[in-house]
Amino acid sequence: MQYLKEEIKNRILLAALDEFKEKGYLSASIRNIASNADIALGTVYKYFKNKEDLFNSIVEPVYNDLFAAINKIIMTEVNPDDKLIEIKNKILDIFKGHSKDLLILFGKSKGSKYEYFKDELVDVLHKILQKETFSRFEDKSVVKEPFIFYVLSANFIEGIYTILKTQENGEKIGMLIDQLIFLSFHSIERRFEEMSHIY
Repeated sequence: MQYLKEEIKNRILLAALDEFKEKGYLSASIRNIASNADIALGTVYKYFKNKEDLFNSIVEPVYNDLFAAINKIIMTEVNPDDKLIEIKNKILDIFKGHSKDLLILFGKSKGSKYEYFKDELVDVLHKILQKETFSRFEDKSVVKEPFIFYVLSANFIEGIYTILKTQENGEKIGMLIDQLIFLSFHSIERRFEEMSHIY
């Protein structure tokens, strides 16, 4: 009997994953989820209180896992470039086993308590760039407007999302994110110095 309950719950979760990934939190339908899981609508509510509860059951473990790892990485005594690599590796590790969950968090969570997931990632990266990368600049005056670090962070996170939602091969995803890191942040101090002669 317990096995049957777990099997039904798993069918609901799998159907919900597809529904949320396709339609997003706001447009997803519990009725569709029940139909795709081949169960009665009322059965869903025996396992989950409502759509929010079902959504949270799917994405919360991935969210908690990622941010627990990121907070640990931030506290480590390594340079900012290595922190970016470690964050990339954690994202890839999660993506291997929970690609749909992660993509839902990135782009299909509007209306839920996780709708600012990307903004939170941008804020984390912005802190790393603003505090740690900026501290490596010998001449702080070359940065005319520090807000550019926020723009770089937002572009980088959006780039990761674009790679994740368009690629399936883990090795290729890793290579593309490595290239994105290189193109976005390699020799950033020198590039700011060169730009300071223009403005």
